[in-house]
Amino acid sequence: MDTIRVAVIGTGIIGQTLAARFVQAGHIVTMGTRNPQRDDLVELARRAGASLTSIEDAIHSAEAVVWAINGSAMADAIPAYGQHLADKVVIDATNNIGAPSMNSLALITEYAPTAHAYRAFNSLGWENFANPRYGELNGDLLYTGPTGPTQAVAENLIESTGLRPIRVGDNDKAKIVDDFVALWFSLAIGQGMGRELGFKILTR
Repeated sequence: MDTIRVAVIGTGIIGQTLAARFVQAGHIVTMGTRNPQRDDLVELARRAGASLTSIEDAIHSAEAVVWAINGSAMADAIPAYGQHLADKVVIDATNNIGAPSMNSLALITEYAPTAHAYRAFNSLGWENFANPRYGELNGDLLYTGPTGPTQAVAENLIESTGLRPIRVGDNDKAKIVDDFVALWFSLAIGQGMGRELGFKILTR
């Protein structure tokens, strides 16, 4: 895989796990936070093998930006940092539960119209990124976004977690990916199948 300079925005369990997996795959990872001087966050980034800095500086140094913050915070974050996202691969991994749209792709398009936006890493629990194996199989990850050279960047990052990328279509199909969030919670939590539940797309 080609080495990618990645900014992971967010220091929660999803951000931590993705950052660590990207580092393990050989990418250069910077975690962005509003509080880069906090000792606990510095240690968290160190354990992941990533550097830690401000959100603006993390974005500035990156080719690809993965948003892994609370979904409801995207309404403030994207307008604030949108100008720094120009021409970058931007992956929305957030879920704004209860909002009319679970994803923030429209915000990204509005405030960073030249960014290459993708919807990914939102339909599974962090456990699936930490360990994608299910017996003899690796799980799949559904995503949406444009084709072309930037698609290879998005798929590279998905493959860095060990999951197989499955493109559902352009971002007008993002709700299909978002619907898998509800399915995941219904099976993993509602039906007691456990948080390590994953998905596999099979064809003949």
